[in-house]
Formats: sequence, structure tokens, C-alpha cells
Amino acid sequence: MTHVLMVGFGSVFLDAVEGAVPDDSIVVLEEPDNIRHRGLDGEAERRACLREVVPATYQQGGDCLDIATELHRNQPFEAVVPALEYAVPGAAAIAEKLGLPGATSRAAGVLRDKLLLRDVTGRAGMPTPRWREIHGPRDIVEFAEGGPVVVKPADRQASVGVQLLDHCDLAEAERAWRALLEAAEPGHAPDRPMDRRYLAEERVYGTEYSVEVLVREGHIEFFNVTEKSVIGGRHPVESGHVLPAPVSAGTEQDMRTAMRRLIEATGFGSGILHAEWIMTGSELVLVECAGRCPGDRLTDLLDLAYATGIRPALIEILAGRRPRLPQRAAGAAAIRFMSAPPGEVVSVEGVAEARRRPGVHSLQVMVGEGDRIRPWSSSWDRYGYALATGRTPEEANSRAVAAAASVRVRTR
Repeated sequence: MTHVLMVGFGSVFLDAVEGAVPDDSIVVLEEPDNIRHRGLDGEAERRACLREVVPATYQQGGDCLDIATELHRNQPFEAVVPALEYAVPGAAAIAEKLGLPGATSRAAGVLRDKLLLRDVTGRAGMPTPRWREIHGPRDIVEFAEGGPVVVKPADRQASVGVQLLDHCDLAEAERAWRALLEAAEPGHAPDRPMDRRYLAEERVYGTEYSVEVLVREGHIEFFNVTEKSVIGGRHPVESGHVLPAPVSAGTEQDMRTAMRRLIEATGFGSGILHAEWIMTGSELVLVECAGRCPGDRLTDLLDLAYATGIRPALIEILAGRRPRLPQRAAGAAAIRFMSAPPGEVVSVEGVAEARRRPGVHSLQVMVGEGDRIRPWSSSWDRYGYALATGRTPEEANSRAVAAAASVRVRTR
């Protein structure tokens, strides 16, 4: 029986491995504030695979290392899994302490800090935007020199706080700086004060992709390219994904090479990487990289397109084993997020019909009459999605787009 320590409560991850791992095989460490905000007491009674949720602080340090060591002494773990973005350094530190495979603390630290990632990959000779750390609005203006610029937190997730500024005078920079400081994620970050850093970057234009890889002892065991769709405007929130991306063999090889360079530059050991790239006319530029399963249901898309189980395979790798993984997709999968004018929801129609459309695997709408829809400023503002499969990426994408569009949400 594999005993797994999961750092951070990942409901989607737990749903996916239910039945694929033994009952009572997973222990979760979660921030006490998040347990309270998300109502996680009693989750062990609702999930067969989950033994218990243990309060422990892991974001920017904390007591998780001591707690994990004590738990391991009583019943040894075979794998330590980061379920959330903010859990990556804690999981890596625990794995090192217990002598188990993991990202390595150095790589986890680089992946969690976009400033460090820019420095490390730039020193390794990888194409990277011009960038600098910022401490206030005047730093943004000075860096932008009146032109387009990207400003973002160095250590957040789900596009929280990320802003694309087309022109940057002092008033615009002050507005962007306030948004950086006020960006919040209730239930995902603890209530205690956190140290934050921010950066400005040169705006890079081109087609956006992500690459998902499973890595074992520094070597790629599974590889996929995803094509991304991003909304226009100030906030670059993703509106959809399709995989495997319809790219040429040459572009795919370029991305494999870039991922190997990224693994080498960061010193990544074992686990999963989700790296975001922009393909310009002449080169592949790294946007950012995460050391945990991707969000946006991308792992579900991988499972469907490749007829595999990425999360159970990740557990196997982090337990020191080598799972059999497909090298080519069996089909294609896509997701499209729904949008409606901001305001109070008056009605939701067409859900049942949308779920019956060809190729639709799952469709969720998380709002009803009386709820409010906000303008998209991060991934947390999206209220629904359609996930579909197809024989080709184009077919899967068209099915997801059609299903999402057929759900009618009226607002006022």
C-alpha cells in the first residue's frame, strides 16, 4: 500500500485518484486558515482515499517539516505530492528531509519566484523578456518608458494580479500598483501577512502554448504541448485550451529541447512541470513555470487525450517507481470557459442541451439566479466550462467552443 503525503488540499486531485489509490492512503497538510475558510473539516469522512487533513503551515515557511517528520515516523510515507502552487517549496523540503524523490528545494524555490526564474533561465542563456523587480509606480513608469509592459506578482497563481498595460503613464502605473497590492485569494492564502515581491516585464507577442512533462530524476518521461487561448485586454486570463497542440514536428522538438534546458537550469529532480511559453516569429520565450499539476482541468484533458492517469503516475514517480506512460496521444481534448456580461444572474439556460452535444465529456456552471458575475481579472472569476473530446485537436476544440456557447447566462 502506497502512503502519500499531499501538501495542500487539492480537491480535483483527490477526485481524480479516488479508486486509483488504496483507501485511507493519503494524508493532507493544509494551512489552518484555509481549512477554516474552505470548510475542510470532515473531508476524510467524505473521501475513501483520504485518511486525514492535518493543520500545518507551509506557505513561506512554517511547521510543516516538523509535522511531516512526526507523521512519517509513525507511518512512513512513500511519496510527497504538491497539490497546489503554494505547496511546491514545502513538498520539496519535506521530500528531501524524508529521503524521497521530489523537485529539490532549489528548483522549487526558483519555480515559486518569477524573479528567480527570470534570473536563472537568463543566466542559462534561455530567451527571456527584459525584466526588473519593482517597488512602486515610478519603477513601472521608468521601466516601461511609455510603451507596453507586463506587471505581475512574483509568487502568485491563477493570473492573480497580472496586468498588461498598453501605455504606461504615472496614473496608469499607480492604478496597476494598487491592483498588485490588493490582489486577494480567500481560501488559498493564509490570513497572516505574507512577503510579496513584484516585477515588470517586456511585453512579448506571439502564439501562447504550455508544455506539460512528467520528470523522473531529471529525465522527461511524458511530454505534451497545449495551445492556449487568452482574452484580450488588461488581464490575460485563459479562455480555453486544446491538446495535443497542432504544431509541426520541428516546433515540438524545439519545445522538448527548451524543456530539457529548463530542467537543467533549475536543477529539477522528479515530479511534474507545467511551463508556459510564447512562440514569437523567431524564438520560444518562457513566460513562467509551475512545479505542480496544471490547473484549468488540463490534467483531465491529458488523461482523456492520452488514455492515461497523470496524477496516479505522478504519485508513482514520486514514490521512486517508473510508470508506463504513453508517448503519443490517442485523440484530442479541449476546454472552453464560459463568459457573460458582468452583473447579477437572471437566468441560466441550455445546460442540459449543451451536455448532450457530441463529444462533451463534462460541463459545469457554477452560478445560478441571484449570483453575481464579475469581470475576469483572474482565473477565479470564471464561472463555468465545457470539456470535450475529438479525433483531432480541431474537432475537440470546436465541440468545446460550441458547448460553452450554447449555455445562455443572462445578467443585469
